[in-house]
Amino acid sequence: MPRPFGVSLGYLHQDQPFDVGDVFVHGVDVKTPGVAVVDEVQNEESTYTLRFDAWILPFWNIYGILGKTDGQAVGPLEIDLNPVFPVLCGLPGNNCQVNTSFDIKYKADVTGYGTTIAGGYKDFFGMIDMNWTKADLDISLTDARATVISSRIGWNGKLGKFSGVLWLGVMYQDISQTLDLLLDIGDDDLLVTIDQSTQEAYNYLIGGQWDINRSFSILAEIGMGERKSQMLNLTYRF
Repeated sequence: MPRPFGVSLGYLHQDQPFDVGDVFVHGVDVKTPGVAVVDEVQNEESTYTLRFDAWILPFWNIYGILGKTDGQAVGPLEIDLNPVFPVLCGLPGNNCQVNTSFDIKYKADVTGYGTTIAGGYKDFFGMIDMNWTKADLDISLTDARATVISSRIGWNGKLGKFSGVLWLGVMYQDISQTLDLLLDIGDDDLLVTIDQSTQEAYNYLIGGQWDINRSFSILAEIGMGERKSQMLNLTYRF
């Protein structure tokens, strides 16, 4: 059995496409044919986390998360604002037909919590993990919220000098966030707000954990599919 309490330092990198929902210009919905067209947004994030966890029961773990995220969103944007702002667009010097791309870099403070249920038989185990996080984006008026559910099955034991865990799994992510863009159309600036959410909810996982001793362990995991991810954790248990 693992020691009951743990402190982990973690790194997670994710690269995935997002679907675009509503598009607003100064609060007016412009995602209609001929007004605004936004194809998928490619979103890339690197998150550094500090996690505290405790095994309440032999099969039940709870934890809290604090983190920092650096991200980048890239995508094409086509807007024809003439039907929406005819007076503004009729002024000399204003070009209300925008065909461009955006590349937004952002940062966020992350907080969250989660729980893990696990069980095993001899050298084999299965587990399911659920966590909920909130990211305070510096480019958005609203927070990004994520629900992540993952399950893993694998082997726990010794192989030569290796002592630890190997597993396969699947992850579900439900993420929604808002991007605020400031576009220069001449004499005026337009605030364009884009709501986006995860395009592909599921991806597959393969990973392992090396138990250096009863106190320290190193975990590495990669995700495959439309969402590509790499995770690395160092944990101290006591």
